[in-house]
Amino acid sequence: MASRLAVSRWGAAPAVHRGPLVSCRRWSGASADTVYDVVVSGGGLVGAAMACALGHDIHFRDKKILLLEAGPKKVLEKLSETYSNRVSSISPGSATLLSSFGAWDHICNMRYRAFRRMQVWDACSEALIMFDKDNLDDMGYIVENDVILHALTKQLEAVSGTDYDLCKQMKHPSPGPSHTFSR
Repeated sequence: MASRLAVSRWGAAPAVHRGPLVSCRRWSGASADTVYDVVVSGGGLVGAAMACALGHDIHFRDKKILLLEAGPKKVLEKLSETYSNRVSSISPGSATLLSSFGAWDHICNMRYRAFRRMQVWDACSEALIMFDKDNLDDMGYIVENDVILHALTKQLEAVSGTDYDLCKQMKHPSPGPSHTFSR
């Protein structure tokens, strides 16, 4: 009998549960008893970027990678004319990482904005700090999160050997929320 592993969000020791903890709908055609070398939990910006990086890494070429996501697959049909207020500041190092597996090209073809100055202030005092890189390279880039996720999804679809599951977390009697992996 297969066991089910549940890991608490707060880092508690894994517990073995029996019973139906996870309901999954597959994005790919992999069978339910496929064995994976790597499982990435969460298909948000970080999880999707990790799965992309692993999928394009020569050391993981022969490995099976599974990306689990609790929410629905997000599809960006057309870029909205209005900007989203959900953005990320991407450092040049992160842009290089995204470039290494082709996602940055998608972002550049959609919408981003470089910045060379930044001012951070304290709401409770007059304290502030300013960063300024005039006449130098870009300090970073502001990119809408939907644009980043769309670029990552495009690259994930291009990686062979990577499967994607939509998993809906189901309630169970253990205290607090948990992430589950069914095997």
